This record gives sequence, C-alpha cells and structure tokens, in this order.
Amino acid sequence: MSLDLLLINPYSPNANPMIPLGLASLAAVAQQAGYSVHVVDAWAEDLWDTQRLSAELRKHPAPLVTGVTVLTPNLRGAKDAIRTARAIFPETLLIIGGPHVSALPKEVLQEFPDADLGVYGEGEITLREVLEAVRKTGKKPEGLPGTIWRNAGNRAIVKAEPRPTIIDMDSLPRPARELFPLDRYHPHPPYGRRWRYMNEITSRGCPFRCAYCTKSVFGNTYRAFSPSRVVADIAELVKKYQVREIHFYDDDLTLNRARTVEIMEGLIAARLDMIWSCTTRCDLVDAELLRLMKKAGCWMISYGVESGNEALRNTVDKGVTLEQTIDAFRETKRSGIKVTGYFMVGLPGETEETVQETMRFMDRLAPDYVNWGVMTVYPGSQFYADVQCGKYGSGKLVQSALAESGQSSPFQDALLYGFEGALSRRRMEELSRLAIRHFYLKPRNIVRILIDIRSFSQLRHTVQTAWNLLRWLTSGMRMLAKL
Repeated sequence: MSLDLLLINPYSPNANPMIPLGLASLAAVAQQAGYSVHVVDAWAEDLWDTQRLSAELRKHPAPLVTGVTVLTPNLRGAKDAIRTARAIFPETLLIIGGPHVSALPKEVLQEFPDADLGVYGEGEITLREVLEAVRKTGKKPEGLPGTIWRNAGNRAIVKAEPRPTIIDMDSLPRPARELFPLDRYHPHPPYGRRWRYMNEITSRGCPFRCAYCTKSVFGNTYRAFSPSRVVADIAELVKKYQVREIHFYDDDLTLNRARTVEIMEGLIAARLDMIWSCTTRCDLVDAELLRLMKKAGCWMISYGVESGNEALRNTVDKGVTLEQTIDAFRETKRSGIKVTGYFMVGLPGETEETVQETMRFMDRLAPDYVNWGVMTVYPGSQFYADVQCGKYGSGKLVQSALAESGQSSPFQDALLYGFEGALSRRRMEELSRLAIRHFYLKPRNIVRILIDIRSFSQLRHTVQTAWNLLRWLTSGMRMLAKL
C-alpha cells in the first residue's frame, strides 16, 4: 500500500482544537486529482510529544510528499512535527506552508533545515503541481510559482514569483472533513451551545487595512463562494456530519450585503436544524440585515472593538467609528442576537487612562461576552513593518513575558511580539485580566447569563465557560506574581 500525501497539523497546548480547514481544502484538492491522502491532526489527537507522534506516523506507509502547516503562535509544535516527520520518513519530500511561511518565507526555510520546500500564499494549486512534479520526476521541483526552495548548487534560498489568487472559489472542492477526527474538535466558550460544532469559511481576503492584522495567505482581494454553494455546503454539514452549530470564520461575513442576504434567504428556505455565529465589522451590519440573520439561525456575532479611544483606533487604521460601534451593538441586541466584543490592550499610545476609557466604553456597549488580550504583533502585518520603520516613535517590540527565552528565532516556540510603549508588557497583561474580571464579576452580568439558560446543555456550557474563565484568571495572576 502506497501513500501519495501525508498532511500533519502540529500539536498545540491550546485546549480547544479546531478542524484546520486549510489542510482540509488541500486534502480535498489532492484527492480530486487522484492522489491518496492521509491526515494526522496531532492537536486534536493529543499527540503532545514526539514519541507519541512518531508512533502514530509509523502506522502509515512512507508518503511521497509530507506537508506540515506552520502557524506563528505554534512554532514549537511545527518544529517537532517537521523533525519527527523527517526522522520517520527520510526520503519524503517535506514541504511547509501556512500563515507563518507566507509571512516570512525565506526566514522560515532557514529556521527549518529539515524542510525541502516552502509554499506561500494559497496552497491548493501549488500543492497539486508539486505532487504532479514529484510523481513524474521523483525529485524536488524548483521554480513553481508560490514556492521557496534551496538552490541545488549553492544552497541559497530562492523564492519564486507569487501565484495568482484563486478567483473562482466555487472551483474548489468541499474540504475533506471526513479525513479528520470530527468528534475531537471542541470550541472555546462561548461557542459550542449545540453538538456537533463545526467551523466554516465562505470567503477569502479582506480589503480593509487594520494594521495589526496579517493577511499573508489570502491577501486583500475579497473572493467568495457563491450563495448557492454556501447553502449547499451548510446543508451537507447538517445532514452528512450531523452538525448543529457552526461558526463562520470569515474575516467579514457580511462584507457583500447582497450576497449575505441571498445566503440568509437560502438558509431560511432550507429549514436546517442548526444555529450559527460569525465575525464581522460594526460598519457592515444594519437593523434589517440583522433581523434576517436572526431568522436564518444566527445566535451570536463577534465584533472587533479594540479600544474605546478613537485616536488609538485611528493609529492602526481601524476604519470604524465609535458611533458605528455603538449602533451595531444596539441593533444586534435588538434583533435578538447575542454580542461578543473583542478588546485589545497595547495599541500605540495606550496608557492607564485609555484602558480605563475602553472599560467604560465596554460598559456602555453592554455586550453579552467579552474577550480582552494584549495585542500581538504578527509577522506580515502592517504594524510589524511600521514598528521596524519607527512609525510609532520610541515604542518597541518586546517578546511575550509568557514565552521561553534563548531560542534561535524570535518566533521560535511562540515567542510572540507585543508593542511596549508607555505601558510595560506585564502591566498590559494585568490590565487585560482586570478588565475581564470587571466585566464578568459584575452582578448584573452574572444574573443575565443565568437567566439566559434554557436547557441542560446550555447550563453545562455556562458552567464550563465560568470554570475556564476562573482558571485563566487565577493562572494569569500567579504567572504575573512570578515576574
């Protein structure tokens, strides 16, 4: 028995694995082209050390090509997966791809000497061409658009021209979810009210210019599956995989209003037994659209608020005003849809006073759930480039206090960067946790959450959410006390 393609999703210590839809799409394209594919999701299968991963890989025949996805927050897992795959399958063509490779293509190939080839940008067409070339020649291909490799002569790293983005999204097959351990994917609260839960993406690319966001894979050009394709895909999830809750991970699900309306009308007509949530921008919704989304099964929308200070939001080109944010929260709640607000500590110019201002703004918005965190400066983002060029004055990039030091790369083992200006990294961590406590320990918010419980499954979900929150807050305080 032979195997053409082995795809590996590295282990992550995060307790809530999600199905990697990028790998699922790559697997589907390879299968469509006639190649045999197997997936090892080390995160979902809890293959937390190299011995466990090695034992799993040895169960399978040596693949012609092995692909490993690399995410910036999980370089430790990627490093272990790449080294283990090379040790178990010394003759395989080992390729790496994903957001981190797309953001730092040449640097990453230097960091991972066991990798033969890097793929940057959208990988579906590139992977298919790599498989075709290897099957025909038995050698590492050089020069394919969207790839990085080491020159056979002087070992210099060479980056080919970028591959054009995929415009006809409907030409892509549905993700090969059947290759993944579907019952092992569990969302982080507050998602996961119904089981089975699944994530979905219906579009790629975002035209907005938020400086902290990295779009190294899909870029700025918005492309989307047709409404009929989206409805058919959701119907398949419900009927074939018994999915009862979906979260749309599109950057901006409602970017194209007419398309959104058509999708909502299709979902209503399909009468599917499921609920769903999504993420979008506050300037991309209105009262009529929200009512239609509610009717189509939407139970929650997450909005990126970031800060309650208009000047801070303007420094990173958020492009949404505070008044638009207030309107969106108000109309979303009026429609009967729950609201999650995402807030960020650490924008350029952040001070103790601006954090307090954001907390007051949060109270005014009165979301159902909130998430606070310290801004991470990702490679490939405009903010990362702007800091290097001195745009934000005396502020500097600092490694996370949560990370281990002494590694060969600033991003190795998830040594993520934050922006340190008037506030230290430690103080930003403290303030984010204080803001979480300020919100969730308010009696009115506790009562509201309890009153909203309508079933045993929702009660169980609420208890899990509260327990996870308390563990996070207490562990964070213990960590900060050691610094």
